[in-house]
Amino acid sequence: MKRLIAIMLLASTGLTGLVNAYDGPIIDMHVHAWPSGEDGGPDEPMNQQAIKAELAELKKNNVVLAAVSGPQDFLSAWAAESPEGLLLGPIFPCIDGKNPVYFRHECFADGKNFPDIEWLEAQYASGNYAIMGELYNQYAGIPFDDPRMDPYYELAERLGIPVAFHTHSGPPLIAQQCCPAFRLSNGSPLLLENVLVKYPKLRVQIMHANPLVYPEVFDLLVQFPKVYVDISPWQMAYTRKKFHRLLKEYADAGMTGRIMFGSDGANYEKAIAAYTSADFLTEKQIDGIFCKNAERFLRKQGTCEAATKK
Repeated sequence: MKRLIAIMLLASTGLTGLVNAYDGPIIDMHVHAWPSGEDGGPDEPMNQQAIKAELAELKKNNVVLAAVSGPQDFLSAWAAESPEGLLLGPIFPCIDGKNPVYFRHECFADGKNFPDIEWLEAQYASGNYAIMGELYNQYAGIPFDDPRMDPYYELAERLGIPVAFHTHSGPPLIAQQCCPAFRLSNGSPLLLENVLVKYPKLRVQIMHANPLVYPEVFDLLVQFPKVYVDISPWQMAYTRKKFHRLLKEYADAGMTGRIMFGSDGANYEKAIAAYTSADFLTEKQIDGIFCKNAERFLRKQGTCEAATKK
């Protein structure tokens, strides 16, 4: 109702562009902590600037929790700069020990493609890490159900750690640029089925979940109630009209309650407007996408309400 009243008032004044504003709390389930300005670690000047700028954007846009993945020392740098409101998680499998795409840097201090499982469990036990992924199996050419992944799924299921999987596609010419084993054919969310059957208690986030390309994502959501999605980067990569068509697929399937907002490096103002401008979504659905769905997935009850009262 508040949104409808705002639309009517703004329409009467000719300021309808402002209806895209959203001032409630946000849980961003797709944030990257990695080299953003140059190769190398977080101490490089351009990377230092990028870290400060990205953290400032979180605060500016009322992001009360952010699921942040990246190389080990970048995660440490983000935590040192902003010790609250970050849910950190490692990226892997890596390629020649480095993160795929964009500027390159070692994923882990030991230079390996996978984290040491005992070390990783210690990170969760200490509270340093809270999520697993973005998992880059598609970039590395390693199937989701490859036996090398089993120890990590077992750990995540045992500890109740949410796991985020990259699916769908990647930047243009990615196989030539960094990731020779990358294949589009390995991007279907349906390839997660064996993992979901084998680990029924695993809480899974399917990243880039696009039913316009992979309509079977809805079958996964029906079969596996612990599976949620984010639909970045389509809020920016698609025209507004096409993104709304994607979003309408979720609405028509009754699945907006499984969508979690993810920025994936996008401009927050434009990303937020891509959702709030969808006139077929209710205020409750909007609130769910921006905060309450992720609150439920993360088992962080009360986070959104507490942030609203501040």
